[in-house]
Amino acid sequence: MKKLLILGLVAIGFSSCSKETLDSAGRDVAQNVIRSFEWTNVVKVEKVGGEEVLRDTIAAESKGTYLDFDKDGFAYVFDGKGGSKSFSYDMPTSKSMNFDKVSYTIKENIIQSTIKFTLENTNQTKTTTIEFKRK
Repeated sequence: MKKLLILGLVAIGFSSCSKETLDSAGRDVAQNVIRSFEWTNVVKVEKVGGEEVLRDTIAAESKGTYLDFDKDGFAYVFDGKGGSKSFSYDMPTSKSMNFDKVSYTIKENIIQSTIKFTLENTNQTKTTTIEFKRK
């Protein structure tokens, strides 16, 4: 009988959590994952009508560059020579990110995939993806 009572209390506790509360917790965990360690390979690809029109390597381990998401709302790309450039970012939900003033959908579950995630933005005929990888 005690087990049933405890199970009932746990069920009531979970049901009282709103979807907003659960997503906020998921967003916080996802932010912690992207802020942990450095992203050593970051590539932006734009396709129009399925054909690649732009490929930009934002950070590459082979070039000694990496990207670091900071708590101040900027992702910094360090060139290994003391220089850097930055991109603004924020995560309204655990499945979306605004990066460099563009809204993207996050394709993976960041909580489960800590070594890679992909942003995607599609509007009309143009699709932009940014792939982030680390070791």
